[in-house]
Amino acid sequence: MSNNWGRWGDDDQRGALNLITPEAVRAAAQRRVTGKVYSLAIQLSQATVPAVHDRPAPERYTLSTLDDIGRVPPFFEIGEGVGANEDVLVMPSHIGTHMDALCHVTSESTLYNGYPASSFTPRGGASKCGIEQTGSFAGPAKLLDVAGYVTNHVNPEGLVAGQVIDAALLEACRAAQGTSIEPGDMLLVRTGWIEHRNKHLPPAQAWLQAGLGLDAVSFIRDHSISVVGTDNSAVESIPFDQNRFLCVHIELLQQLGVTMIEHLWLADLAADSCYDVLLAVGGLLVTGASGSPVNPIAIG
Repeated sequence: MSNNWGRWGDDDQRGALNLITPEAVRAAAQRRVTGKVYSLAIQLSQATVPAVHDRPAPERYTLSTLDDIGRVPPFFEIGEGVGANEDVLVMPSHIGTHMDALCHVTSESTLYNGYPASSFTPRGGASKCGIEQTGSFAGPAKLLDVAGYVTNHVNPEGLVAGQVIDAALLEACRAAQGTSIEPGDMLLVRTGWIEHRNKHLPPAQAWLQAGLGLDAVSFIRDHSISVVGTDNSAVESIPFDQNRFLCVHIELLQQLGVTMIEHLWLADLAADSCYDVLLAVGGLLVTGASGSPVNPIAIG
């Protein structure tokens, strides 16, 4: 498969986000029909965040409460019952609803655009393609409700755990919805996993997830997709297609420079048949980070 290295210059660190033009953003804003606002994030807590391999669940610790009022400098006048509640949050960058930076995966010891894998160091993190380069973006996004399509047209039981979603299935879903995908669009794919995870599987198989396979990469490349987001834990299927570790991650992030978002909440968009939205995504600008929690906001 061809890659996008050098397409936007030898020093590019934003990849396919370059496909989102101001004209596309203006057009997406003008197409809004309902004005309804959707948060596509899941809540951050130990109870709500899916367990992913060796990533610990988020922790929220209390930094201060009303009981800590004695810490306030004495020269302030403090009214009765006045205080402040504050927290400390401890969490991996790739937990809950999060966005992958283009430095997240390597192949043949390189990152996107041919930058060496050694540009990511233990102390400094990413000197190239860190999450601060991805930053914040907004633009048109199209939802393909693959879970709904399969349930209604293919298998009443829905997607099978671990099922590989290929280009033909994406196209069949797109055609059934009547959804038009334009260059630079963000692609949201609903598998239904986040809504029903672990529901029908024994614990030993609870990690199995339907997701994109290698064949689906051609659909993304041919439609000039800028961002791919799904409601599962890896965008791609688990187990990985052809048993190749992170194979879709490599094709999207490292080869095509397509930003990936995982653990999206897409059930509400699907319930409203809202397939065309204006999507705004803002990551934490942590210098050198390989990813960031996000709270994507979609407007229907």
